Amino acid sequence: MAQPANRDARMVEGSNTEAAGRRAGLAYLVIIVFPSAAYLTLSSLLAGDSYVVLARLAANQTVFMLAFAANVIGFTVWVVLGVLLYRLMGSTGRIAGVLMLIFIAAGTAMSFIALAPLLPLLSAASSGMDAGKLGPMVQNYNRLLLLSQVFSGLWLFPLGWLILRSRVVPRLLGACLIVGGVSYLLNFATAFEPGLNHMVAYQIAYTATGILGVFVGEFGLCLWLLLKGAREPYLLAIRGSR
Repeated sequence: MAQPANRDARMVEGSNTEAAGRRAGLAYLVIIVFPSAAYLTLSSLLAGDSYVVLARLAANQTVFMLAFAANVIGFTVWVVLGVLLYRLMGSTGRIAGVLMLIFIAAGTAMSFIALAPLLPLLSAASSGMDAGKLGPMVQNYNRLLLLSQVFSGLWLFPLGWLILRSRVVPRLLGACLIVGGVSYLLNFATAFEPGLNHMVAYQIAYTATGILGVFVGEFGLCLWLLLKGAREPYLLAIRGSR
């Protein structure tokens, strides 16, 4: 008589895990779309001669503010995503889960620090800013944003390992995420050696790891979680059967 109750409990637990996976997928979608759209918008607004940029900002102040806000939202939701993923898979690897949270926290802090130089541009009076001050401000923003890429890559290593161990989604996605971590670190390396961008071997490695890591790994994980949710962690399923 206890078997139907146990089966119903497992069905409820599986349903909860699936829903938790979809929530994580939605958060992942936010951190992909919002910062990406914000980065492209800010890059177009801040490109070119300082006088031209100031005029462009004066004419597109609302767009600039929306892009800035999108970055803040995306970086904040990154922390939410980390918590959701930890709750989903942390029981299969506590150390990896904690490392993932540490890298996310550090990456979020670094991303906010990168945005700090742009704060004066949020003011409506920014059009009257000295053009000589704008150039260093934008350069500082770009440099700090590039340095933050190290954490965008590092957090993918424990995340990929947790997926390989827990099997909440196909393990191929976990392997691709680890490759994606290498892609971000390759980009980060150009902060110290800009000449890497002109090396054929670097371009091949960066493109290959980017395709596997970002397009297959990150986009794939996001879509899988949104469409199918997550499975019950493998190690928990084994313990539950004993």
